[in-house]
Amino acid sequence: MSQNPMIIAIDGPAGAGKSTVTRQVAKTLGILFLDTGAMYRAATVGLYDAGINPDDAEAIAAYVCERDISFDSTGQVLLDGVGLGERIRTPEITAEIWRVANNPGCRGHLVDLQQAIVRGRDAALEGRDATTVICPNAGLKVYLDASPEERARRRVAEWGDMDDAPSIEQVAADIRKRDESDMNREVGALQQAPDAVHCITDGMSPQAVIAKIIAWAVKRRPLLLDSVYADQLLVGRSREPGYVKVAQGSVSNPPAPWQLGFTNPTPQRLPGQVTHYARNAGGRQAGVLCQGRAVIVLAGTEDTPTLPIALPMLPQTWYVIEEGVWHAVVQESGTICAWAEASGLTEDAYELDDCAREVVNTYLSVYQPEDS
Repeated sequence: MSQNPMIIAIDGPAGAGKSTVTRQVAKTLGILFLDTGAMYRAATVGLYDAGINPDDAEAIAAYVCERDISFDSTGQVLLDGVGLGERIRTPEITAEIWRVANNPGCRGHLVDLQQAIVRGRDAALEGRDATTVICPNAGLKVYLDASPEERARRRVAEWGDMDDAPSIEQVAADIRKRDESDMNREVGALQQAPDAVHCITDGMSPQAVIAKIIAWAVKRRPLLLDSVYADQLLVGRSREPGYVKVAQGSVSNPPAPWQLGFTNPTPQRLPGQVTHYARNAGGRQAGVLCQGRAVIVLAGTEDTPTLPIALPMLPQTWYVIEEGVWHAVVQESGTICAWAEASGLTEDAYELDDCAREVVNTYLSVYQPEDS
């Protein structure tokens, strides 16, 4: 039976990092990223070029509703088939977007286009009404949030050492005014959907925020990561034994005898105590969750580990870790896994850096919550 497409819809106040996070979530999962803001910007460019009276709301709606706004294969926004490049990011266009965004006729047309783009596809999108209007039936809705002070700190940091940069307090005050305005708009007002997950990002790195959203998505769609880790992990789902045979198929020549054992959590495998990745040589490892909860962390096949991605082990499922993959297995107390491996298998170790530890612990906070 085919599953419905996985739609990850993200909204929240200005400056919360929605665009950056949503784009990276889509890239990590290998799914469509829909930049709804780029579509409003493209419509604004069209208004500017067509010489439409900026104070004539009816003329603006009439013009925009006749436009086809889409994206090419590189993600560039197209207005009636013509790429606009970075024109959509100029200060002049940014200052005029509200004329489209606050126009009911324009929003209705653009929402129709946005819904058509994601229909029948796995996708991640962000926008002020992504969870409430564009994709009210999204599989995962996230209200990405941060305090005005946190958003102000991030914005001031982006400006660097500008002599005339405003203070954090001034920027935070402006953000509060913007929030109030966005929440009280007559059209496209910002609001948190009742079934959206509220993600407060104060003190979190972007990588950790991305990890949390991916983990929430995987909790809702356990097979979502299958294509992402296909070169690192072979997953089989069966009620029948036989995972050892699957692993045995790629043992280095000459074939080494197999050993099968059960593992209880060691201090280095417990949540919050994982400090190193392992990388195998001489064959694959195959594991099955027998009791409890365990998470596999994968970090690629490069000379040094890449940013980790994690998935929970499921019952009645075997996992074969490919040779040369940086990985770690995290088991809660009381968890038992059965592992098969070649007796001649060797292992390298690599220490997790601070960023990787934060990301791993973020995945675990979703997959192995303390209060469950």
